Amino acid sequence: MIYEYVDFNSAAEYFDGPGSDRWDEIDAVIGSIPPQLQPSDQRERLGTPIFDPKATNALLTKGAAKYGWDRVPVPADLGSFGVDWDAGQGPVLAEWQFSNYPFLWNNIIRTEAIYQSQAVLPQLGQPVDALIVVTKSGRFPASNSTLYFEQALAQIKTVTTLGVFNVPIRLVGLTIDPSATKLEVDWNQYSGRYGRAIATTDRVVMDVSWSRRVTVYGHSTAIFS
Repeated sequence: MIYEYVDFNSAAEYFDGPGSDRWDEIDAVIGSIPPQLQPSDQRERLGTPIFDPKATNALLTKGAAKYGWDRVPVPADLGSFGVDWDAGQGPVLAEWQFSNYPFLWNNIIRTEAIYQSQAVLPQLGQPVDALIVVTKSGRFPASNSTLYFEQALAQIKTVTTLGVFNVPIRLVGLTIDPSATKLEVDWNQYSGRYGRAIATTDRVVMDVSWSRRVTVYGHSTAIFS
């Protein structure tokens, strides 16, 4: 998959320097994954292809594990902010953020707390230096109320400009070439609406057209067929 990214709080310097090996690993993982689509179960777009967060999450986790990244438990004193980070390796934590947008701040707040305290997470064995957040661009059609890269960018930019958070963050948006007319994807179907196990996957080439309506962030959304 192709992607774009924006850095906050000196993340560019970090990932170009001491964190370059960690970033190269995540870059390789993302590059190895084709776009993942599934049929929508929402009434107004029933059956139409939309972004598949479950398959994307699973493939990112599996791919990162090949480089030694693993889930990192959240310390007990931060238990109100969830169970674990999706992945961690050395001094870098990563989150695959495809769920509802409030979870973005849940993830950033707990990472900021660890970063500021310089606490050593047993899974990592050293203090945390940076956070990678992977989400999807609004060029992908997706379920309602899920986080988009552009929304995360606007929110993180606001709070970092105000100096509220200091942890270096690389925000990654999985995206589609805006000139695309065809795209090779994995078309995943599940046995039930809330099922997490894929029933069938087909590697297919889909036609891509673009919505006439432009989003609040200034771009169109892909329509797959």
